[in-house]
Amino acid sequence: MIWMLFFVFLLYGIIILGFALEIKHAGTFSQTCDIPTSTFTVVVPFRNEEAHLTDLLQSLAEVDYPQNSWEIILVNDASTDNSLEVINKCISQYALTNIDVIDNVRTAASPKKDALQTAIHTSKHPWIVTTDADCTVPANWLNRLDAIIQQQAPLMVIMPVAIATTVQPSFLTAYEQLDFLSLMGATAGSFYMGFPFLCNGANLAYEKEAFTAVQGFANNNHIASGDDHFLLEKFQEKFKNRISYLRSPDAIVTTQPQEHWNKFIAQRTRWAAKSSAYTFWFSKLMGILVLAVNLLSVVGVLYYAFAKAETQSIILMGLVIKLVVDVILIDSEASFYNRKRYLKWYPVVMVCYPFISTYIALRSLTTGYQWKGRNYKK
Repeated sequence: MIWMLFFVFLLYGIIILGFALEIKHAGTFSQTCDIPTSTFTVVVPFRNEEAHLTDLLQSLAEVDYPQNSWEIILVNDASTDNSLEVINKCISQYALTNIDVIDNVRTAASPKKDALQTAIHTSKHPWIVTTDADCTVPANWLNRLDAIIQQQAPLMVIMPVAIATTVQPSFLTAYEQLDFLSLMGATAGSFYMGFPFLCNGANLAYEKEAFTAVQGFANNNHIASGDDHFLLEKFQEKFKNRISYLRSPDAIVTTQPQEHWNKFIAQRTRWAAKSSAYTFWFSKLMGILVLAVNLLSVVGVLYYAFAKAETQSIILMGLVIKLVVDVILIDSEASFYNRKRYLKWYPVVMVCYPFISTYIALRSLTTGYQWKGRNYKK
């Protein structure tokens, strides 16, 4: 029995190491195109984001792309703060002429999917690009996206997301950085391995006609989260060879870290809550495998002192496999995202990670959560 459990760690190690090797082999996308040809609608749903909208709109104002080739649609999801006042001030301050602010039209149980759908209905351009209100985008964002569209002719483009750095890192911010780097590593690695199962709606692009062809968010709009993941699954099923990954420093969108543990737990619970509705076999495999490895790590650590010598050796081998492959993957992403300084936190994060991750996973299976002032039941 104990050897069967060791096999779980071994399978996890092979897959995670495979991700890291595929990323190293793929390199980065650096091609450019002299004449931009793609046109974009950038969609940003927001709810009570007055603290972040100024930074977002300033970064959008600095995007280097022909102004008549893209537009911004901000979708107000029943904000009760001063978000609209902040937006109007920024529109004037940054002379934003290619922007529109509309109200969300609620039709389903997922406010964000409703917001995206509302914007897509009114969008002018054939490509939809999504980001979040607490993000900032790089100046060459759309130029690099246009280049990969011209060169690879995809229908969906997955792009990288980073957590903003803090002046004084704490255990929470270091944990979040390393956790997110592992997610981004799995996102890139699984794509290059041929089984893309992760993407992030904070930096995602897809062709509007293809979105319609896969019936958008139909059949999953009863789930509050997952606007990105379930759409990827649909594209994976219908347009498997028309998905690209834009691994370029010029395409990295930066999002804000969670300030408190309760917000971090709520965010990760929201992310994990959709896992039971996955349809892609590799998504299911990785969800089960990651939960199993973390749960077994917790049990192994707690049981180690009471186990026989042979069992202790097997537990130790399993934990070492996880430790080594995780740090290899995270290190490769820390270099790409310029987050090397957080690697010194890895030993303490590594000890706590299985316990926190297991708690979040089990919590997502048994309880609801609160997000942006709304309660979501399991």
